[in-house]
Amino acid sequence: MERKRHIVSCVLGGCIAFGIMGCGKRVLEEKDFCHLVLEEGEGFLVEESALSVERGKDAAFEMILEDGYELRNVKYGDDREAGSDAHNYSVRYDRDGKALTLTLYGVRYSETVQARVEKSDLVIRYHANGGRRCESREMADEDGKDGRGDEVSAAVVRSHLRPNTSIGTDLFERPGYTLIGWNTKQDGSGTQIGLGSRVEWQEGMELYAQWIPWTDAALFEYEIQGEYAQIMDYQGQEDTICIPAELDRKKVRRIAEGAFAGVDCSKVVLPPGIYEVENGAFENALLQELYLYDDISKISDHAFAGCGQFETLHINAIEPPVYSGNYFSTFQDKYDRLLQLKDHKKIVLFSGSSTRFGYDSAMLDEAFEEYEVVNMGVFAYTPALPQLLLILECMQEGDILLHAPEFDASSRQFCGQKALDYAAFAMMESDYDVFAKLDIRGFEQVFTAFTAYNAGREGMEKKNYEISASYYDEDGVPTEESSYNEYGDYCLYRPNSEEEQPIYGLPVHYTVNAFPKEQYIEPLNAVYEMFLEKGVEVYFTYSPRNQYAVSEESTPEERARLHQYFQENLIVPVIAELEDSLVSGVYLYGTDNHLSTEGVEIRTKQVIEALKKQRDGN
Repeated sequence: MERKRHIVSCVLGGCIAFGIMGCGKRVLEEKDFCHLVLEEGEGFLVEESALSVERGKDAAFEMILEDGYELRNVKYGDDREAGSDAHNYSVRYDRDGKALTLTLYGVRYSETVQARVEKSDLVIRYHANGGRRCESREMADEDGKDGRGDEVSAAVVRSHLRPNTSIGTDLFERPGYTLIGWNTKQDGSGTQIGLGSRVEWQEGMELYAQWIPWTDAALFEYEIQGEYAQIMDYQGQEDTICIPAELDRKKVRRIAEGAFAGVDCSKVVLPPGIYEVENGAFENALLQELYLYDDISKISDHAFAGCGQFETLHINAIEPPVYSGNYFSTFQDKYDRLLQLKDHKKIVLFSGSSTRFGYDSAMLDEAFEEYEVVNMGVFAYTPALPQLLLILECMQEGDILLHAPEFDASSRQFCGQKALDYAAFAMMESDYDVFAKLDIRGFEQVFTAFTAYNAGREGMEKKNYEISASYYDEDGVPTEESSYNEYGDYCLYRPNSEEEQPIYGLPVHYTVNAFPKEQYIEPLNAVYEMFLEKGVEVYFTYSPRNQYAVSEESTPEERARLHQYFQENLIVPVIAELEDSLVSGVYLYGTDNHLSTEGVEIRTKQVIEALKKQRDGN
C-alpha cells in the first residue's frame, strides 16, 4: 500500500545543548528538569508544543489529528526508536479518534520529538439524506472550505483493503428518526453498510444516511424514572418497530420484561442510549432481525426466549474501537482479502494463532501457482464455527481449505462449541456487518457474549479504525516493519528458542478418549460436509506443538491410535503425520505452538509435500 508520509522534526533552538548533553550537571542545577518540543506540522496540531518535566517523569502532549491523518510512529532523542520498548510511549485516543494524548514515559533527556503522520487520498462524501449536520460538528470539505449543510467529505487512511465508514452519529442528526446505516443509493436500493463497518471503496464514493422513523409514542406504555424513561408495553401492529430514543423528552434507557412479548413484527430497531433490555422483553416475539448500537450495557439471550425466527443481528458502532492494532482485528483484514479473492482459486489456511504464526504463505503460493493463499488464523480460544461459516460464504468449487485445529482448545476448534464469547465479537469490532451474515439461530449465548464484550471494553484505550495490526508486534509494541504480510501471516523475524522445555506447562491430550465422536468428530464432519457440498477440497492436518507439552497418557502408541482414529472417522483426508507436528521447543517462539521463523519454513515444506502427495494420489 502506498502511503504519503510526513515527517515532522522539531528543534528547540535554545535547548540544542541539552539534546547533546542530556540532563547533565547543568540540568541538575535547574532542579533536574528535561525539556521536550513537539511543534505543529502538516496533518496535526499540538496544544502545547514545549514541555519541561522532572527527569524520570512522564511527558504528555495533547495532539489533534486533521481529518484523514493518522499518527503512525514516534521517535525522540539521538535516533532512539521510542517504540523499541513497550514502556517508552503510549497513545490514547479521545472518542472521535482525532484528539489524542501522546505520553512519553520516564523521560531522561532534553530532546526533540518526531511525530510521523500519514494521509490518504481516499475520500468518501456522506449525505445527510433528510437529516442535518450535527450542531456541534465542525468539519471541512477536502478542499478546506466548509461543507454544505447536508454533506460531509471525509478522507480515510488506507490502513486496510476496505476502509471503515464514519460512525455517523457525530455527523448527522434527524429529530424523530434513528440512523441505521449508510447506503450507496439515496433511496436505499444500493449496498447497505452499517455505521463504522467497512466498504468496498470506489473513486468518488458517496454514501447516504439511512433513517428509520420512530414508532408513534402513543403506542407505548412507559414510566418516567428520574431523567429516563422505561418502556413497559407496546400496543401496535407495525411490521417494523423503531423504538424512540426519547419519550416525553426523557431518554429511553430500559425495556421492561414482557414489553414486547409475543409481538408480531419482522424488524426491531433499538436507538443509541439504551442501557438495558430486561429478560423476557421480547419473549415469543416473531421478529426476524434486530438493529442495535454497541453502547448497550445489559442484554441477554433470555430477552428473546422463544423467538424462533430471529436470525439476523445488525450492530451499529457508536463507540470507538478498542481492539484496533490488536491481533483480534486481524480477522477483518484477513476477511477483506478473502472477499477480494472470492471469485479466485484459493487455498485458505485456518485454525487459531498456530496458523497465524505457522505458515510461510509465499512458499505455498509458489508451490501451488494456480492458487491464491489466505491465512485466516487468529485465536484458538474462541469458537471456530462462526469463523468457518464466514469463510464458507467466500469459497467456491475447486478451492482448498486446510484445517489444522489446536488440541489445547479442541472443543472450540472441532466446532463442538456453539456458545459465543467476548472474543467472537472482538474479532467483529472493526466490521460488525460481517457478523450480520451469520444466522444467530445456530449459536448460543449470543447476547450474553455481546454484553461481556462490551463490559470488557470499558476502561480500555479508545482507538480508531485507521490503526492496523500490522503496525505493531504481537505484544503491541510499534514496529517500523510490517508485522503481517499480504497473506495474513505474522511475519516478523522470530529467533529459535534456547530451551526445548514447554513454556506454559499445560500438557495436551493426544489420545482417542479425548476426542469422543459425538462431541468432536460429528460436529466437525458436519461443517466439513458444507464445504464439500460446495465443491471445496478439505484437508485435515495437525497444528505444531512442543513435543514435551503433551500429557503422560499421550504415549507414542496412543498417538498412533489417535492418528488412525482421525483417518478412519473424519470425512476428509488427514495429510501429514501427527508425529511430525510435535516439534522441538527450539523451533517455537514464546509459546508452545507458535513457530519460530526457521520452524515455519520447516513446517511449510512438510505441508506442501504432504498436500501435493495427497492430491497426486501417491
